[in-house]
Parts: sequence; structure tokens; C-alpha cells
Amino acid sequence: MPDPDEDDDHLIARVVGGDAAAFGALVERHGRALLRVARAFTTTDAEAEDVVQETCVSALRAIATYRPGVSSARTWLFAIARNAARQAKRQAREVPAEDLDELPLPVLGLAAGWGAEAPDLALERAEGRERLAHAIASLSEKDRAILVLRDVEGLSGEEMTEVLGLGDAAMKSRLHRARLRLMAALRAEEGGVVANERHVGGLSCSAVLECLGDYVDGELTATDMARVDAHLRGCTVCERFGGRYASVVHAARDRLGAAHAIDEATLARVRASLSG
Repeated sequence: MPDPDEDDDHLIARVVGGDAAAFGALVERHGRALLRVARAFTTTDAEAEDVVQETCVSALRAIATYRPGVSSARTWLFAIARNAARQAKRQAREVPAEDLDELPLPVLGLAAGWGAEAPDLALERAEGRERLAHAIASLSEKDRAILVLRDVEGLSGEEMTEVLGLGDAAMKSRLHRARLRLMAALRAEEGGVVANERHVGGLSCSAVLECLGDYVDGELTATDMARVDAHLRGCTVCERFGGRYASVVHAARDRLGAAHAIDEATLARVRASLSG
């Protein structure tokens, strides 16, 4: 097991110096997180394990290029995993899924239940672990990946932009849309959505929907947080939807963050590749 008192940068310095055991310690320290991220970028467990293996091989080959202070070792490894998954897809000549980010935000909000007049009891039932797992699995690779990186691994906004190769605004927009699509998947069988725009506390319902992701993540200014709070206190529809949005985000974090140990067979494959 890695020495908990030895940081990643020190481990990597030891690897550069020829200490192979230090790289094994680095893999064991970040192996579970790498597997979660790899699973988000792929469609099967076997593909995810292959991505982890290729990530480890590529990281070892490029270990001398790591620059302490520029990014964390974990972010560096995640970026390599993303590239490994992309390379695997290119080799398999897979056709990329349709980009859904062009859909207007109100359309995604309506699908997720924004503006629904009555409490959505079906959604509450759908938030059970099995239905949630099914909904997460139904998302695109892009949506799964950004949810894992942000809501499970807890990457900062800066780290997210580095791993995904996106600007900050584009990253936040994609994350918000992924969360809305998760909610839409949970309630896909439900109908009767009614949207009535309201202006409460100086904000419209549409304005609240626009900034709901940053509100849940605590990234609004104190003034903007207070304005959203005022709207939610006076608009029961948005208050109810905002509560469900936060509930789904938190439940997804719990579900996606379930421990996934790397089995011995996978570790053996990684070690064999590194020694080859």
C-alpha cells in the first residue's frame, strides 16, 4: 500500500529515478478512481479495464513529462485515461453519439420536470438505486464522464477544464445539461409537464433554471445566491424542482462513487504490461 505520508509528486520523482515500486504505489493509490473514470468513458467493464491498463502504460512512458505544480498527479492521470479511451474508440472506428448540447436549456428543463405543477411521486420512486443506475447507464459517454469527474471525483472547475479540454463556461454548461438529462432519464415515462413562467424575487423561473447548476455547487456570488433563494421561497414550483435537482445530483454522487476495487487479474495485466 502507498505510504499515506508520501505525496504523489514524491512518488513520481522516485519513479523517474528508477524506482518501479513507486509507480505500483501510485497505481494502487489512484486505481479505483481511474477505473471509475474509465468506465464513464467506455461502455463495458472489459473496455474500462483496457483503458486503465493503457493509461498506466502511457503514464509510465511519459512519467518524465509530469510537471509538479502545473496539475495534480490525479488530474494528469485522468487526462491520460480520457485520451486512451478516445484512442481506443478511434481504433474501433466507432461513430460518435449525436451531440445533444444544442438543445435549448428550457427543453432540457421541461424534460427534467421543470415547471411541473404537481409533486412528482414517480420521480421519488425512480431515485432508488436500481432505477438511478439504469438512468446513468442510459446517458451518453460525455454525460457520464462529466458527472463522474465532477460529482464523484470532485475535480475543481480548473481541473475539469484541463481533463476535458473545455473552457470554464462550456464545462459548466455541459455539466448542468448532463444533470438535467439524468433527471429526464429518471422521469422519461412521465408526462403532463406544465411550464408557467413566473417572476419572483427579481428573477424569472428561466433565470433560475439557467443558474441552478452553479447554485447547487455553491459557485454563485452571495448576492446571486440570495436572489435565487428569494425566488425559491416565493415559487413553490421552482423550489420543488430545485430540491429534486439537488437530490438527484447528490444521489448520483453516492451511486457513481460506490467503491470499485480493481481485481487481482486486472492488476496482474497492468503489471505484466509495465514489465514487458
